[in-house]
Amino acid sequence: MVFTIDSLCKKYSGKAVLSDVSFSVDKGDIVSLIGPSGVGKTTLLRILAGLEEQDSGSISFETPPSKNNPVIMVFQDYLLFPSLTVFENTAFALKARKLPASEIAKRVNTILEFFHLSDKRKQYPAQLSAGQKQRVAIARAMVVNPAVLLLDEPFANLDRNLKLETAEFIRDTQKEFGITTVSVTHDLEEAFAMSDKIGIMLNGRLEQFDTPSALYNSPESIDVARFLGPVNILTPELCTHLNIPAATIPKGRDYAIIRPEQLTLTQGTEARINRVQFGGHYIKYSLQVQNTELTAYGFTAQFAEGDTVGIQVSQQ
Repeated sequence: MVFTIDSLCKKYSGKAVLSDVSFSVDKGDIVSLIGPSGVGKTTLLRILAGLEEQDSGSISFETPPSKNNPVIMVFQDYLLFPSLTVFENTAFALKARKLPASEIAKRVNTILEFFHLSDKRKQYPAQLSAGQKQRVAIARAMVVNPAVLLLDEPFANLDRNLKLETAEFIRDTQKEFGITTVSVTHDLEEAFAMSDKIGIMLNGRLEQFDTPSALYNSPESIDVARFLGPVNILTPELCTHLNIPAATIPKGRDYAIIRPEQLTLTQGTEARINRVQFGGHYIKYSLQVQNTELTAYGFTAQFAEGDTVGIQVSQQ
């Protein structure tokens, strides 16, 4: 483990912002903390960066942070020096460490080439796009080979078309350099695309911490499931009515959490289609089953509003 957080708590003006947060991060992993605004994600990042102190709990690093083993945070506004060029911004921390000019040039030119910024090395931040500014900020942080890289809302200032591309770039870059990374974000799709582990934070608590696939397919609570996207809640009575195997409901629960894409419509009379909507790469079916409304996704509009259908559940 690079670091372990144990029972971390933080309050502002008597209001709990972080409550009993615990998790560990493995060396070389990229971890995303996601959740709505105001749940303590950035506060946790700032505590990791040493910019704030927790009220209780602990953070244990395998190797304590130091000048040669730093924890570096990249803020969502990038905080580039406007009067310095791309090269000078990237080289700033190396110059502060008084490294030889030849070593600085070698390290900066290498990372700018990797970040596809070599042709921008003499330009100033005002001449760059939002995506280019972000890459400069991350390059400036990574050039010192930090022990842990912290990213605060890395997609906040990017348009939709750039977000997924940037998530893939961050993952490729992080894996190439092997730098342990923790990111806080609101963007679910981008977090899924780049993360080894994801933590879901709701109301100041870390509700679940797991791999992206485990979180999505096996959420530990309805709140986590709904935060990650639309879900259907199947009770034992609904399963019986739909002829769905009882084993669909996990042991210890009285309900099953089923994603719309796990429902397949068949010939039958157990459910009625109330609405059919075109959703781009899928068709959304709104279904009435007794007194419950369910949602199913399909790839073709093979059924129409008013049709009666059967439902099968596929386990992912």
